[in-house]
Amino acid sequence: MQLKSNILSAAFVFAILAGGVVAYSAPAHADMTFNAGAKATYEANVNGSPTQASRLSDSHLTLNASAVYYTPLDALKTSYFIGQFGASSSTYNRYNSLDNSAVIASAGLYKQFNSNWSGQVTGRGFNRETKQDERDSNGAGATFEVKNQLSKTVWVKAIADYDKSKANLNSFSYSGSTYGVNLGYLPLQNTFINLGFSHTRRDFKTTTPFRTNSQTLFAEVTQRIAKNWYVNGGYAFQDNKSNIPGTAYENHIVSLGLNYSY
Repeated sequence: MQLKSNILSAAFVFAILAGGVVAYSAPAHADMTFNAGAKATYEANVNGSPTQASRLSDSHLTLNASAVYYTPLDALKTSYFIGQFGASSSTYNRYNSLDNSAVIASAGLYKQFNSNWSGQVTGRGFNRETKQDERDSNGAGATFEVKNQLSKTVWVKAIADYDKSKANLNSFSYSGSTYGVNLGYLPLQNTFINLGFSHTRRDFKTTTPFRTNSQTLFAEVTQRIAKNWYVNGGYAFQDNKSNIPGTAYENHIVSLGLNYSY
């Protein structure tokens, strides 16, 4: 869809230009980062089939870019305001009807409580476009995070998230919550390992009540390969269930990405 491509391209350009304007006009103590990345992902059950015989697999490429602005709110630099604007686009290899793009803006507060504990609360809004117009949506959400630095190389983070999405077709609209925990480990100076678990529940606005519950286990390794450049690989297992019998399914997801941060 040419229109969607133009919208996404404009969003990428706006993210870059907005970053430059804010960085230029910000106070000396504020800062700005620009991030861009590409990720190839393979899904073993992209259509969410409950039976092995009808499962369809596919791979997709996701491109993303974002500009992040942050500035301290106190002299000790224990509190920060963080604002972000970004855009992404995913293109599937076989099932092009799953192609989608999105723009997202967020703002939040970060607080360092002491040498070990920190927390962050973030609010966001987003717009998502697909090749299936009835699935196009707008939404908003909020995330609360608490992190404990167990040692110089190990930390644990608890996450609670709420989001609400309004689609063109009401049956694709939902409200949902996610709870998760991540364990981070820095075995080498330029190597980062992240392990995690999350549980997501979504309530869809269908005539007949439809609720889904998804549990995800994941592992990801990130390696710095040069100044500002990072490569990462990950694996995730999803166990999906709902209140409707016969709709439960599993999915295996493998990804490989390259990221630039400046």
